[in-house]
Amino acid sequence: MLAIPGNNSLKAGELNAMLCKTLVKERKLAIPAPLKVKTSPEKNLDIKPSQRNDETKWLLEMTSHFGFSPETYTLSVVLLDQFLNVVKARPKYMRCIAISCFFLAAKMKEEDEDVPATQDLVRWSKCGCSVAEVLRMERVILDKLKWDINHVTGLDFLQIFQAMLLSQRPWLLDDLPYMTPSRHLALLTSQLCKILTDHKLSGFRGSTIAASLLSLDLEVLTKDWLAVTIVMQQLIGIDSQQLIRCRELIASTLYGQRYHPLESSKMSSPKCKAHETPVSKVLAKSAKRKIDMEMEDDIYDSIKRLYNEDNYGETTPRKIMPPSLMSCRTENKTLEESLPACNPFASLRVS
Repeated sequence: MLAIPGNNSLKAGELNAMLCKTLVKERKLAIPAPLKVKTSPEKNLDIKPSQRNDETKWLLEMTSHFGFSPETYTLSVVLLDQFLNVVKARPKYMRCIAISCFFLAAKMKEEDEDVPATQDLVRWSKCGCSVAEVLRMERVILDKLKWDINHVTGLDFLQIFQAMLLSQRPWLLDDLPYMTPSRHLALLTSQLCKILTDHKLSGFRGSTIAASLLSLDLEVLTKDWLAVTIVMQQLIGIDSQQLIRCRELIASTLYGQRYHPLESSKMSSPKCKAHETPVSKVLAKSAKRKIDMEMEDDIYDSIKRLYNEDNYGETTPRKIMPPSLMSCRTENKTLEESLPACNPFASLRVS
């Protein structure tokens, strides 16, 4: 969980360093190909997209049942998709794969005293697997993923983007009654967990999913949501079609409606003339959506502790200088090609 000291946002440089480090780590991870419906005679021997979706929904139930954090759930879904991308598994092993990914994620994200023993996990989850099967599947997953399971997720990027945005615009939530930064993050986190149950989104990187989800939410909060979306697009280095497609899938999953681009255009940030925005189409404005104030208590409580909100709103938000992207290096290569050397969220019109 993103650590935010007291009632103050992280410094701009720290947020940019966190984003850069997370992007570097994400780009070392292969993008899973979304599962497709098989039309071959052996289609009954392959895992169907609907089966994958059912297991991720079950994992979401297990996350609530065991009282685990959203970080555990999002990592378990990433591990599940990564494993299915490298192994041709049979449907009869799907539940065992799912619970094993869930168990590995819990070991990575939860406190040791909160992680149940294997026999307790098997008994309480009612997964239908034996202890030996879960332990054996754990080893198979670790071997296939080369023991690298501490992957970045869409939630990591969502936390960073939200912190960056509110550090620049602390007044963004003022018009929403009873909405605090932690409540806002809890709502976005709940939505993220829901959309991860759709196999179609497994073909997008976590950074793309986080930027698309936040972009949809910004349509309600600010008139210049498109300009902010463009900045996020530049920061993570994705093309327009990816962002538009991801937004459409998320909107369809959350709200049951489609979003379509209206017209072609080119837009660029005034401060980033050397880095032309790759946006080729303007994203369509949607109807105003009513924000659901009923949060899941476990998500809200865990995020609320990150903020000192007992005194939230008592101090007048002060203007914070816009951040500047820091140079990031990995294996003697810089991220300057994908991360524009401009101030993110700077020069955006205040609405």
